Amino acid sequence: MSAIDILEALPEIDLIKEEDLDVNHIIEEMVNDFETDYEEKNGEEITLYPGNYIKLLINATAGMFSQLAYVMQERYRQNFLKYSHGAALRNLGALVGYAETGEEIAQATLRFTVSEKQNRDIKVPQGTLVTAGDQVYFATNEEVIIPAGTEHADTVATCTETGDGGNGYLPGQINIIVNPIAYVDGVKNLTESAGGRGTFNTDELRENIYNSPDLFSVAGPEPEYIELVKRYSGNIVDARIDTTEDATVKIYVLLQNGNVPDKEKLKDILNYIIDQKKKVDTDRIEILAPEIVEYSIEATYYISYDQKETETTLKEEIEGAAEEFRDHTMEKIGRAINPNMMVAYMNAAGASRIEITSPVYKAIEKNQVAHCAKIDLIYGGLEKE
Repeated sequence: MSAIDILEALPEIDLIKEEDLDVNHIIEEMVNDFETDYEEKNGEEITLYPGNYIKLLINATAGMFSQLAYVMQERYRQNFLKYSHGAALRNLGALVGYAETGEEIAQATLRFTVSEKQNRDIKVPQGTLVTAGDQVYFATNEEVIIPAGTEHADTVATCTETGDGGNGYLPGQINIIVNPIAYVDGVKNLTESAGGRGTFNTDELRENIYNSPDLFSVAGPEPEYIELVKRYSGNIVDARIDTTEDATVKIYVLLQNGNVPDKEKLKDILNYIIDQKKKVDTDRIEILAPEIVEYSIEATYYISYDQKETETTLKEEIEGAAEEFRDHTMEKIGRAINPNMMVAYMNAAGASRIEITSPVYKAIEKNQVAHCAKIDLIYGGLEKE
């Protein structure tokens, strides 16, 4: 059950009864009180009809009472996480040591290629702008060198605007270099752009604040550090801990879509951890990017002749299953490259038989993450079982 579900299930808390907030109920109570009090004092009955000036005065007064009651109810409820929002919610977070991080920026891994192999290094400057052809731009984080005798080099680029507007560009969509570079004739994003986020919405803030007290009571340093790192950003999908003999805590961080953080992001995370250090005991901390272990998917697959009618659809689903396996391997640090799992994915999608050239099984260390460099699938055709 999520934190929001838990909060929603809590009993309702009211300073003022719900019926006492209703202006018609207030009018009815005030009219009854006036008519009863008048009869007791004057010995005769009175009925306040709609046009009576006293009734009109009561209506106006009841309206003010109702508005005041609503304001009092709202202010009272702002003391409780279930109802709190805005500035009051952020102040509740401060009580348990939770500080909201700012907006985040989307990133993607790019590949720059040259028209033909050169006999010298080709430089792609830091800050080189690329785009998918719309009004969203990405800038390279650092200078990248395409070495002499090679055809390409990879680097990470960051969206020039904060928020989620830079998310969701599929591989190959970012393919325009804004300012041409000599000998460089192409660029494409290898990974889907991701990681951009605006400010947390109310439910996200409530959930973060609800979970925040866990930082004070997690048993052992490793879960505590992992919780801290993930609390820093929703773009962090995995973190692994390696504690050395000299008590240095090495924290390896993985971002969405298998991206690894650049130096600036690692520094920001470290500063956040240091700022929260009053809650932890270990002195030496290192925030690191996991080592990338590349592999390729090369296979021939077949479809049963009995599935001839749905051949085209199955081909799409089987090739999509290979991509799912690729995504599966790079969403966790230390996740092994297991071709048997790829076979399972593709069989479930409709392949009758698969001949795998690559990958072979490879264990991945807890400071590494698997990255698929290419997918090369060959359709072998229909076959009778």
